[in-house]
Amino acid sequence: MKIDIIHPAHYRDDGTVVQAKGWIDRLGAYLPHLGPPLLAALTPDRHEVRLTEEYLEDIDFESDADVVALSGQIMQFDRCKDISAKFRARGKKTVLGGYLPSMLPDRVEGFFDAIVLGEGDEIWPEILNDIEQGKLKKRYQSTRSVDISNLPIPRYDLIKKDRLVVYPVQATRGCPFTCNYCSIAAVHQGAHRKRPVEQILRDIDATGSRNINICDDNLCEDIRFADRLFTAMAGSPVRWGTQTTINVARHPGLLQKARASGCTLMALGVETFSVKNLEDVNKTFHAVDKYAEGFRRIMDAGISPHALIIFGLPDDKPDTFKKTVDYLENLKVPVAQIFILTPYPGTPMGDRIHRTGNVFDQELSHLREPYVVFKPDVLTPDQLKEGWWGALEQFYSLRSIFKRIIMRRTPNNLLVNLATNLYYWSKVKRGIHPVYFGF
Repeated sequence: MKIDIIHPAHYRDDGTVVQAKGWIDRLGAYLPHLGPPLLAALTPDRHEVRLTEEYLEDIDFESDADVVALSGQIMQFDRCKDISAKFRARGKKTVLGGYLPSMLPDRVEGFFDAIVLGEGDEIWPEILNDIEQGKLKKRYQSTRSVDISNLPIPRYDLIKKDRLVVYPVQATRGCPFTCNYCSIAAVHQGAHRKRPVEQILRDIDATGSRNINICDDNLCEDIRFADRLFTAMAGSPVRWGTQTTINVARHPGLLQKARASGCTLMALGVETFSVKNLEDVNKTFHAVDKYAEGFRRIMDAGISPHALIIFGLPDDKPDTFKKTVDYLENLKVPVAQIFILTPYPGTPMGDRIHRTGNVFDQELSHLREPYVVFKPDVLTPDQLKEGWWGALEQFYSLRSIFKRIIMRRTPNNLLVNLATNLYYWSKVKRGIHPVYFGF
């Protein structure tokens, strides 16, 4: 069979599809999702596979594919439905996987020939076999955690390469914490599995690139595992980044090993600088009074911390936005990704907010920035939206960039940090969230 694996884009309010095909979009780095190339690698050899990243290229709705597999996030619900409808009208079989069906199976079932709940690694060959035999079921669900100790090399050769690609490599899957706003925690339930170090190195080598995104949710929480990996990568020519928690700063030796192995950035889910907020989201393993020291230790090791911030938590007030950005500026944190709290159905916090009746916008496609879909505890929805965008404008102002990047005590990763900030400045000036291709 011929199989198209598609990662859909999402719609603007005017119904147009958000894409990033212009010359200015090619100035930024592209971090592909791991799911599509890994799914392609899990496909038996007798099938022909193609990948489409709709944010970068148009979908071929005249494709001769027999099967169309969609990997969807909640905000892409409407687009996934429409893509499926067009292909089904032409007699194609459509299958939906990803976080969207795993968290909202009853909302999506019926719009696709089949949906997959949970991890699809071991289910995918079964689905293809069922299609060939005419026995496709409407719903497939993984019943156990996948053994990730022997995964195939993702099909990196199928990834579109019309701009700088930072290739995804997986070292661990899941996260040991259960923060109650997090879709990752909702799906993986605190499971945190590690791959053999030699297989991780194999995949890095298979990318054929120096630019790697270790696309884990929390790479460094298991210190012994991280130490083994960084030791094995020592002296590597690659440049890599990852996501973890600021707990890594408790281990200066590990930071030094990470830097020696090629680490240039760590995205840190600090979320908030309010103790009450951290307690509310079940993130009490963080100590706010240690944040400043943690950021400094990471920067002193030559690694750029990227702070991940959420506004709209219960203790947030009108002055929270400026206080947060001032704090980050004073620490000279090079990059911040600033988000609005999103009450995802299927997460403990999301379900709790829905039960209160404070959710006034039920559109799944609006579960993303720049939308505020609920009434926060203290702020009004307008205050949250305006404060969030004002924080982005303040942080990515030229004044702030000069203060945080040019005037840093240790100018590690100066050119990369400056280029990133100027690119994000250009996106904010155009009214686009730095992590999105467009609204």
